Amino acid sequence: MTAVPEFFVNLPLRYIHSNPEYLDIFISRRINPELGLDCLDGECLNRNWLETIKKRISDAGLSCTVHLPFLDLKPGSLNRAIRLATIEIMKSAMDVAAMYSPLRMVMHPSLTSWLEPDLFQRTADYCCETISSISDYWPGHPDLCLENTHEISPEIITGMVKDINRSNVGICFDIGHWHSFSKGYKNNDFDFWFDTFLPYLRHLHLHDNNGNADSHFAIGEGSIDWDHVVQRLKQITTAPTYTLEPHSQVDFEESIKYFKSRILPNI
Repeated sequence: MTAVPEFFVNLPLRYIHSNPEYLDIFISRRINPELGLDCLDGECLNRNWLETIKKRISDAGLSCTVHLPFLDLKPGSLNRAIRLATIEIMKSAMDVAAMYSPLRMVMHPSLTSWLEPDLFQRTADYCCETISSISDYWPGHPDLCLENTHEISPEIITGMVKDINRSNVGICFDIGHWHSFSKGYKNNDFDFWFDTFLPYLRHLHLHDNNGNADSHFAIGEGSIDWDHVVQRLKQITTAPTYTLEPHSQVDFEESIKYFKSRILPNI
């Protein structure tokens, strides 16, 4: 790689709102957050509160990435009302994201992979239109990275990126989702996904599982072959950014430890 990659750890705004000490931990340990913008019932969308959080992160000299909302949203919905509601919510989220000057933004296309082919193509087309509309809303926005979730093939995501055809729209490869949702643990096809994503890869989400569920274990605590992952990551010529996605305090500590000792020095 040409530069030391930046790494982040997931920190939803609603977690900070309900447990302010979480942000204290990030600041005291100088950990860059990936701020999740799913604020249930708007509990963390007060402008003054958002400005306070922004100032604390900025004053600490931390950078951030942003994960746009995804709960209950369908950018490619075949139902126009749902699609339009998703666009409006995403535009509001872009306003919040802009406050924090994120290095990257992450978004779930949330496609329904089991649809019959003609309906699936329609929902993919709608999703591309939605993403383009959101992108237009903030001209010059930082990289918007489309994240794999339940897709059965990486070519679904790369096809969308090609169709959208914007220099600041790329891919976030969620390795845990590949291993579980996309049956990577069974198909043993990491190289195919990695090579397909590589030309558009800007960001990665790192967490572990045993393939049977999206468990968000600490890195190294599931069945993902991280030694092989690292061998492929070191081949990237332009350093992407990374976000660790633990879902417990223990996994938080173990993920940071593993990333700093086993991944970061070797990529």
